[in-house]
Amino acid sequence: MGKKLPLAPLEKILKESSSNIRVSKSATKEFAEILEEMARNMARDAAEFAGHARRKTIIRDDIVLLRKMRK
Repeated sequence: MGKKLPLAPLEKILKESSSNIRVSKSATKEFAEILEEMARNMARDAAEFAGHARRKTIIRDDIVLLRKMRK
């Protein structure tokens, strides 16, 4: 669905998780798919917050609230 996340930065994040670790291309792709799904769900929730506030625009406060609720 839509444009995929670039793999290089995600591979870097995975590699930074531990020194001396290698990351397979399939692991990076799976990581990207998970992040994309999470991002879509978070965007949907943020849109619901905005709608509840009778706004058509997602604002920073919606994202902050989303982050607090997910902790």
